[in-house]
Amino acid sequence: MDETENKNEQEPVRVLHVLGRLNMGGAESRIMDLYRNIDREKVQFDFLVHTKERPSSGEDSSEALMSVRKEEDYDSEVRSLGGRIFCLPRFTGTNLSEYKRACKAFFASHHDFAAVEGHMTSMAGIYLPIAKKAGVPVTIAHARSAGVDPGIRGVMTRLFRRNLADKCDLCFSCSEPASLSVFGKKAVEEGRVQTVPNAIVLSSFAFDSDKRRAVRKEFGIPEDGILIGHVGRFDAMKNQGYLAGLCKEVLRLNPNKKLYALFVGQGSCMEEVRSAFADAGMEGKAFFPGRCDRARTECLYQAFDIFVFPSLYEGLPGTMLEAQAAGLPCLMSDRITKEVCLTEGVQRLSLEDTTPWVNALSDLSVPGDDKRAAASRDNIRVLQRAGYDAAAAAAKLQDFYLACERNDKNVRNLRLSFEEGDQQGGALPPQ
Repeated sequence: MDETENKNEQEPVRVLHVLGRLNMGGAESRIMDLYRNIDREKVQFDFLVHTKERPSSGEDSSEALMSVRKEEDYDSEVRSLGGRIFCLPRFTGTNLSEYKRACKAFFASHHDFAAVEGHMTSMAGIYLPIAKKAGVPVTIAHARSAGVDPGIRGVMTRLFRRNLADKCDLCFSCSEPASLSVFGKKAVEEGRVQTVPNAIVLSSFAFDSDKRRAVRKEFGIPEDGILIGHVGRFDAMKNQGYLAGLCKEVLRLNPNKKLYALFVGQGSCMEEVRSAFADAGMEGKAFFPGRCDRARTECLYQAFDIFVFPSLYEGLPGTMLEAQAAGLPCLMSDRITKEVCLTEGVQRLSLEDTTPWVNALSDLSVPGDDKRAAASRDNIRVLQRAGYDAAAAAAKLQDFYLACERNDKNVRNLRLSFEEGDQQGGALPPQ
C-alpha cells in the first residue's frame, strides 16, 4: 500500500454544504442533525455560507469575508465536530459578476470535496457548475422549499432556478411539491429527482411530563389552560397572523376558555403578529420568547397542547415532524404537502374556511400525561418506519457520500433509498 492509499484510508471524505447562513433555520437544523449522527471518521461536513459584511479592503475571498463575518448559531459546534466554514459574498441581485468571480476563486482553491450539496437552490445554477468545472466529482442541488417570495425577488428566483436539473449531477428534494417547484415537472417525471427525508432526532422530542410542568409554570399557564404552539421564523409565508383571527373567534364562542399561545422564533413580522394577538384579546396570554436553542425548543414542545401551522407554502417542515414526535395533535394549512401527515393526529385544513380551525381549537381539551406519552411513543415508531430518524438517515447518506467519491464517472446513476425494509440503505450501484 502506497502513502496515498494509506492517507485516504485515514482521512474522511469531505462534503461541502452550501447555505445562506449557519443559524437555526429548518435546513440548517436538519443538516446538523445528520452531522451529529454521521460517522465523522468516514465523512466530514464543511459549510459554505454567505455574508453581507464586507472588509474595508473590498476583498471578496473566503478568508477576507470570514474575518468580518459575524459568528452564527452553529459555528462553534461545526468547528468542534471537525467541520470547516467558508464564505461567499451575499448575492444581492445586482452583483452577479462579482458573485461569479468569488465562486470561481473559491472553488479554484477549494475543490477537495467528494460532493458539493447546494441547499440555496436560487443560486445553485451558478455555483454548482463552477464547482464541477473546478474538479468536484459530484454536484447536488437539494430542494427544501415549495414556493418563492412575492414580487421581483420571486421572479428572479424562478429565473435563476430555470433548468437547474441540467446544471447539477443529482437532484435531491424533501417533498413532491418542492421537487416540482424547484426542478420542474419534466425532471420529476423522468425520475431525476430523489426524495431525501427531512430526518430529525426523534428521541429528543419524546414526551416528558416534568419538562411540560416546568415550562407551563414558567409562563404561568394553568393545568386546564390550552396552549397553542408554533415554531418558525416570523415571515409572511409562515402566516402566523392568521392564528390571531382564529383565537379571537374561539374566545368569542367560548368566552370562558383558557386559551394561550406560544411562538418560538423571530423575524420581520414578529411585532405585527404580537399586535394582532393583543387586538384579539390575548394580551399577556400570547408569548414570544424569540429564537431558542435546540434544547430549549425541545422543552417548549412538551408544554404545547396543539401545534398549529398555517403556512402559505413549505417544502416539508421539520417542525411538523417534531410536533408529531412530541405526541401533539396538529392543525396545518392544506398548502403544505400531505407527505408530512404521517400520524393520526394531523388535520390538513383550507385557509379559505376558518370554521374547521375554530371548531378544532374550541373542542380541544388538555390530555392526561399517560395519553400524551402513548401518542408520542406511537408517533415516533411511525416516523421511524417512514425514514425520518436522523441516525438511520445519516447511515444511508454516509454510504451515499462515500459512493460519490468512488463513482465519479457514473454519478448520475447514484441512488438513495429510504424505503421501509431497506436495511442496507445508502447508494445503490449504478445501473
